[in-house]
Amino acid sequence: MADNVLSVPAYDERIGVVAPTEGGNVTVEVRDGAVEIFGDPAGLRDLARWCLALSDENAHPGAHVHLDPGVIPLTTESAPLTLALHQSVPAARQPRHASGG
Repeated sequence: MADNVLSVPAYDERIGVVAPTEGGNVTVEVRDGAVEIFGDPAGLRDLARWCLALSDENAHPGAHVHLDPGVIPLTTESAPLTLALHQSVPAARQPRHASGG
């Protein structure tokens, strides 16, 4: 089975969070207090890239991106979405490495 591989530019504090997009579609809905995210394959990969960019070890706590309806990848029918690195994440996080077995 082939792996799915995504990449994003390294976090640069001078420009903030950057993630290339494929131009997919994602719709965020809030129903009965639950958030539902629907997307085509490209849109879900676009959303994953934003999450991957925020998870960079150099991103500062509180780094975030606002995704607005009608702006890739969100559809015009979507609710706005904010993705953020939690404020309590230590600034000097150490990357996790899998140990050999």
